[in-house]
Amino acid sequence: MTKKVFKYKLSKGTATRIDLPMGAKPLHIDMQDGEIYLWALVEDQLAGTQFINILVVGTGHEINHLNPYHINTFLVNGGEYVFHAFQVVD
Repeated sequence: MTKKVFKYKLSKGTATRIDLPMGAKPLHIDMQDGEIYLWALVEDQLAGTQFINILVVGTGHEINHLNPYHINTFLVNGGEYVFHAFQVVD
């Protein structure tokens, strides 16, 4: 199977529902050109899709989801803002 890394655009403050190929693994979330993206490792020959929800919030903001799974934390504007990315269940 061929593995590739793909990126998916996210929103901040609300959960973004992403349709990923089956078996895709979230790797990293960060800013690029002023937008927030998820990079995921994808095996492009697996059939089917899976939906995941990603929530990006700033430090001190509420997380109104049960059992959030932390993916990573990233800095914006040289650390002026700190965001935290979670995989969440609706």
